[in-house]
Amino acid sequence: MTSGCLKPRKEDGFAGHVKEKNKQFQLKNQEFTYEDLVYITKNFQHTIGKGGFGTVYLGELQDGTQVAVKVNSQSSSQGINEFQAEVNAELLTKIHHKNLMSLVGYCEDENFLALVYEYMAQGSLEQHLRGLEYLHSGCKPPIIHRDVKPTNILLNHKGEAKIADFGVSRIFQNDQTHVSTAVVGTMGYLDPEYDSISLDKSEQLELCKLDS
Repeated sequence: MTSGCLKPRKEDGFAGHVKEKNKQFQLKNQEFTYEDLVYITKNFQHTIGKGGFGTVYLGELQDGTQVAVKVNSQSSSQGINEFQAEVNAELLTKIHHKNLMSLVGYCEDENFLALVYEYMAQGSLEQHLRGLEYLHSGCKPPIIHRDVKPTNILLNHKGEAKIADFGVSRIFQNDQTHVSTAVVGTMGYLDPEYDSISLDKSEQLELCKLDS
């Protein structure tokens, strides 16, 4: 975090509200104090992301393991519910898989709430999947893939994602904004209202498929 910005404080969270909302709230993961997180994050020095819950900071445990510390923001509308769901869910303490991010622990120190996750050094898919953005905005004329799904996104030996299978793709000419076409794609990844395509709508649909 750049100098001059406010650091997270204990009074910035809503921990007291959590206790009032759920008397049966049972915490099952590793518990950190506010002082622990100040030390782990070097006083919340390095911001690596922001979301609906709050700001995410890079941290490092005593054994050298890097972690992502997500601190609840006072302006967050989902903070309490997300904190309860993440920390109190028995599933998160019982399931382990190489493709599931682990919750390392939590902090509920006076009015300060935070979640501590394993750190994903390569970031999110958003930072790597730039192929669709190029097809929609970089190509002249734009190209709509029309069959974006996990099996059509391949990884090379460096772990770089590549979009494949352009057999049903469609090119929008410079003067076109809408095209009537037969429904194509794969069941389970199609918009039920997909009977004609516009450039703007098609771009949105393809991005939504990545989230499904």
